[in-house]
Amino acid sequence: MKDSNNELLIITTAKQCTRISLFTGTSIFLLFAVSGIGEFMILGIFFIPLAVFVNGLILFILSLHLINHSAAWRKILLAALLMLSNIPIAILFAWLAIQISELNHIKL
Repeated sequence: MKDSNNELLIITTAKQCTRISLFTGTSIFLLFAVSGIGEFMILGIFFIPLAVFVNGLILFILSLHLINHSAAWRKILLAALLMLSNIPIAILFAWLAIQISELNHIKL
């Protein structure tokens, strides 16, 4: 499937999923960091596996398209790397949330 820009639809989907995951994860982290409400940390704990599943599924589909659409390998690979860039960000946010909760003695 191709969209109007002659780009594979999965590439557009992967980029959009990356943006949504980053925005949602950042929002949850900032809400927790600013408010100190432990429920936001619990929300983040539930969000991370969901984001891993959805992004992992799209990454798998991207890898299948990499095999079938070798002409667009650069665009597919860049989309995959963009998706993978969310991993260190998520780890940083999780680590910072733990540090903030310990510093403020937040009980879950």
